[in-house]
Amino acid sequence: MPHINIIRPPKVSVDARKNFWKQIGMIIIGTTISLLLTISAAALMERHQRAKDRKLSAMMVMSNIEVFARLADGYAEYMASADSIATWLLSKPLEELELMPEEELNSLIDQATVTPFLSHDKSAENIFTNNIETWKNMGNVVFINLVGQCFSTMNQVEEYWNKRATDLNGAILDIKDHPDQYEGSTIPMKIIRNEKVRRAIKGIHYWRAWLSHAAATMRFENRHNMEAIGISEEKVMAYTNDLELGTTNADSAPDFDEFYNGPISPDNLSTMRTLDARLDSLKGR
Repeated sequence: MPHINIIRPPKVSVDARKNFWKQIGMIIIGTTISLLLTISAAALMERHQRAKDRKLSAMMVMSNIEVFARLADGYAEYMASADSIATWLLSKPLEELELMPEEELNSLIDQATVTPFLSHDKSAENIFTNNIETWKNMGNVVFINLVGQCFSTMNQVEEYWNKRATDLNGAILDIKDHPDQYEGSTIPMKIIRNEKVRRAIKGIHYWRAWLSHAAATMRFENRHNMEAIGISEEKVMAYTNDLELGTTNADSAPDFDEFYNGPISPDNLSTMRTLDARLDSLKGR
């Protein structure tokens, strides 16, 4: 065993000390580079995730607007039969309608006064309008303002339509609850004679046109949303699972008269001819 002098330990060579500090330096440099790469990779992943979140949020709100437009179109189409029957009822003298069996007339009035309430899913709207982080991540003030205007329009359309439904249903319910206060031999005749009810069903053609115009307007405005955020209409339509949806001209806003002045369809007129024949047979009794 070699003898070690604990009073005077053996000297370490200069080369050994240099190698030691060189190794320490290499470890520090390697650790620093590794840390920088990790931070850079995390930042890239975060930016990528934020971009994905931004696109998803935009797609959600634009799809929500398109779904509302389809809902309005569907309601307008659903009301086509009511439009035709209401037109027929209002065209007939009250004394002729009184010849019809009560159940038959009541069925026609029910069809003419059907007014379903309009309601759309507000979850995307709530996420977009109530989450400040979504706004910050979106980073597009123009898009945020345009979408906000669309949501405001959607809520106004829903509010106006549902007020009409509430007023009409309320008038009919009051007649049924207080029949003695209204003129007419039967409940259906009391309803069809009532001026408030007659004004309401006379306006069905207007309100159907109004809904169709609202749907076209929402699509027109939504197209500006797509331009502002840089997402194509095709992608939005694919997101809403309807690639076959036709496009409209985004250069000019839709004209209300285009929807209101259109004639009642031949299919609906056929319903009126059937009712004419039925009433004629009753008049001949």
